[in-house]
Amino acid sequence: MPTPTTPRPAQVGRFQYTASTGRWRWSDGMFQIHGMAPGEVVPTLAIMSRHIHPEDRGRVLDTLGQCGVDGRPFGCQYRLVDLLGAERSVTLTGAGDAGDDTLRTVSGFLVDITAAQRDAVAHQVNEELTQALRSHAVIDQAKGAFMLGYGIDGDAAFELLRWGSQQRNVRLLTLAERLVAAVESGGGLGSDTRQRLDDFYFASLTDGAPEPPAGRTGPGLDVTFDTTGDVPIVRVEGPVDLATAHDLTAAVTQLMIKAREVGAMVVDLRQVTHLGSVGVSALSAAHRRSGAAGVKMRIVLSPGTSLGLAGAHGLDVIIAPAGASALDQTVPTS
Repeated sequence: MPTPTTPRPAQVGRFQYTASTGRWRWSDGMFQIHGMAPGEVVPTLAIMSRHIHPEDRGRVLDTLGQCGVDGRPFGCQYRLVDLLGAERSVTLTGAGDAGDDTLRTVSGFLVDITAAQRDAVAHQVNEELTQALRSHAVIDQAKGAFMLGYGIDGDAAFELLRWGSQQRNVRLLTLAERLVAAVESGGGLGSDTRQRLDDFYFASLTDGAPEPPAGRTGPGLDVTFDTTGDVPIVRVEGPVDLATAHDLTAAVTQLMIKAREVGAMVVDLRQVTHLGSVGVSALSAAHRRSGAAGVKMRIVLSPGTSLGLAGAHGLDVIIAPAGASALDQTVPTS
């Protein structure tokens, strides 16, 4: 976190205009703000005007002129260009002193707030930089959890975060913070993942990269299509999680197209090694689409497999042991 700095004191000058003589008096600070040595010139309104930024000049002179008429207190901020051409931000304040309804003097202060503004901008930039770095770190941690859990690269992990953010209308940073907090409070990703990470870590201590598992080219599901009678069937093998749910959705969608003629289809998940809330969500969405298309979808699970809240989603689920003979009994009837 950036260390707060003590604000630098503003430079202040004092001026006074005497109406009866038309003379101006400047303090040393007034000369210094204008980039001059004290007493270097005889101060006049014309000299002061030349150092007001052209875009601000009319407004400032109008303000001084109004005070010369009614003597009321005034204040305005403008850009001052000093003798060396440097631009400063200043605030001009003052008021008139009247006696016997006649204005005698106009006096006030000129405050150089350039340093204060620069400090304020620097503080804001530091705050924004700190927030950006914190956001980047948390998002990277969430990406790392996906990369470790699903064996995907950083780009794919970020896409999963972005997809979830868009689907649920949750800020990306908020989603990342929730995910990281959930992983931390849950004690990590589990003993199996830790064991595999131990193996990868110690393999990485030796020369050369660890050999990838045989036959593994990346996360994904093995999907095959078949028919029983006229009813199309899709068999799915592998883990259904956030990184592979789109494969399941694509397979069921393709099956649905084939099933429109017969009005029924079977999704065989007996070889699925993991089917959590993401899989239930994907199947529930597919069930709604198939119902709207007039197609009955039946889901087949192996004994001991749980589909979570399948009943609450109205899914047609049956349990059948592995084997083609059991599959023949799973075809839904019209």
